[in-house]
Amino acid sequence: MEVSSADRVVYPDDGITKGEVVAYFEAVSEAMWPYLEDRALTVERYPKGLAAKGFMQKNAPSHLGADVVARHEVPRDGGVTEYPVLMNRQGVAAFANLGVLTFHVPPSTVSQPMNPDWLIWDLDPEPGSTAQVREAAWALRSVVEVFGIETGLMTSGSNGYHLRARAASGLEAADASVVTRGIAALAAHAHPDLMTLEFKKVERKGRVFVDWLRNAPYSTSVVPWSLRARSGAPVATPISWNQLDDVDPDGIRFTEALDLLDSDPLLSVDDVDFGPIVDQVGVALIDAGIVLEPFDRFRS
Repeated sequence: MEVSSADRVVYPDDGITKGEVVAYFEAVSEAMWPYLEDRALTVERYPKGLAAKGFMQKNAPSHLGADVVARHEVPRDGGVTEYPVLMNRQGVAAFANLGVLTFHVPPSTVSQPMNPDWLIWDLDPEPGSTAQVREAAWALRSVVEVFGIETGLMTSGSNGYHLRARAASGLEAADASVVTRGIAALAAHAHPDLMTLEFKKVERKGRVFVDWLRNAPYSTSVVPWSLRARSGAPVATPISWNQLDDVDPDGIRFTEALDLLDSDPLLSVDDVDFGPIVDQVGVALIDAGIVLEPFDRFRS
């Protein structure tokens, strides 16, 4: 595709140009497509590169035609959000040409917005706490596996890792919240010096926050293979569990990611029937003496 301002430097510390960014997204668009298809898209745009302030965008750009995006309307206070939904993988590069570096999507499709097919735990440590967040990833995986749930792993391209599980069809959003929050609480209860569910950073006291909030309808998480707006152009990259101890959360850069496209461990994660697991998590919480109070992230 024709790239506007292809020579503009997007990553000033690394000399990476817009043309190189668009070429990267053209190369990874097929690998990204399973995570983008039929999903409401939120993007991080940096039209002038990282030397200027970027912004989040939920509404579909008005000048993009129906051959690039469909528009998925969701009511909000005071109006409607018109989320873009990419029509094909060529739209990935089209968005990159608008200065998009990072793609975010909800855990469910626009066809079934209240039935997530991915469950996500986002491990959020203090910056520079790589050894600690690795330990938390292993510990959380061990708790998840108690319930027979297989998880895949990805680097966030930032400070932490994401654990992802694939849900069989029919899982209700409310039940997904019960499972993800309940397992996060059980992990924090078992490892109180390592993990926490405290939303406020001041209350975390150096522990890794197990963010289960990515699983609500229209909450979002970073799309695998997205670039991040950080020096070095790190990529949110699917990795295998046997790579965890060797790959930092921001350790795979965009040139290295291109060599990994033929292997995406997340795509081989088996679907899980969460129906019986919802009750099992509830019983485990009672046995552990854990009471989950109603939570409002905006009040917190």
